[in-house]
Amino acid sequence: MSDIHGGNIFKFAHEQRIEPYEVIDFSANINPLGPNQKGLDALHNRLRYINHYPDATNDDVLNAIADTYGVDKPQIVVGNGAAELLYAICRLPNYTGAFVPAPGFSEYKEALKASHIPVRDIFYRPRIDDNGVPYFEIPYLALETFAAELKGQDGRVIVFLGNPNNPDGTLLDINHTRILAGMLADANSLLVIDESFIDFVGNDMLCDNEQSMRQLIDEFDNIIIVHSFTKFYAVPGLRIGAVFANPNIIKQLQSFIPAWSVNTLAQAYLEAALNDSDYVKRTKSDVQDEQKFMYQSLSAIEGITVYPPSANFMLLHIEKDGITADSINEVLKKHNMIVRNCDNYEGLGNQWIRLAIKDHESNVTVSGIIEEIFKA
Repeated sequence: MSDIHGGNIFKFAHEQRIEPYEVIDFSANINPLGPNQKGLDALHNRLRYINHYPDATNDDVLNAIADTYGVDKPQIVVGNGAAELLYAICRLPNYTGAFVPAPGFSEYKEALKASHIPVRDIFYRPRIDDNGVPYFEIPYLALETFAAELKGQDGRVIVFLGNPNNPDGTLLDINHTRILAGMLADANSLLVIDESFIDFVGNDMLCDNEQSMRQLIDEFDNIIIVHSFTKFYAVPGLRIGAVFANPNIIKQLQSFIPAWSVNTLAQAYLEAALNDSDYVKRTKSDVQDEQKFMYQSLSAIEGITVYPPSANFMLLHIEKDGITADSINEVLKKHNMIVRNCDNYEGLGNQWIRLAIKDHESNVTVSGIIEEIFKA
């Protein structure tokens, strides 16, 4: 497991000599509403059973996921967070290479390296559209060309894409995704789409999210969707994630996941939380309001380019001499705040930061501090 992610509030609190609850963590992209209360109540009620093993079949939690996301139960496997499932995917046999997005989530590479699969980067390029809005361009043509060249050869690859991609928030286009999946299928290769933040995207209820590529798993046997519950439901300390794919792939993945991978408390929490539609509505409403506030506030600061957010985080490019991600974090430390320095993302550097969207008071504070830094 890599140690270069955001979200280590315990280390930060120790260094600052404060309590962890005092840290305002903009480096981890977690639902600003906090954990779901119905889920917490169910968790507390399940505490009396922690002297027993969890349900190894995960039957109730699988039923809840199937009902919430409109996916058939045999198309789902759960694990101890999305990261465990990424490692399981990379253990699928006979894959000779892989492509990962750059910038992108570092655990793709870590999981592939653990399975000794050679990795190449797919570079997303920063662009400006005709209206002057910045975005990252996905190299669909290059991927499709490579997939076409693979057809008829012995090599089989795994292509990883994020939807939305972390840290830039770029969403996949379904038509390009469909073409790429078909070409990879012809080459006996896999398309793995990480949708860890998809539940934050758009206004639709979770089963109706048109931006999700989950809708393609009935059409393509070679598409795997990785889904995290710990971001949207604000319980990264509990660890639970899922894969959506065709039943044959699901059966293979089950053989790579240890028994009792999902603990009793995580099962109880998610079963209850998934049945709380009001929490979903409030989350989407609050996040979209704060997206607008943060985008407008930070875009008004001279010397910063802000990439429009699609989920609960945004990417900023620092364009003023003398200011870096490190120098911003040094100032924020004094306010018990941290943001994600993107210097270890391929293709980015110390001039880039990722900022989680939090509650309004915290967002007002951090945007004000950043504004003062750039005025100095």
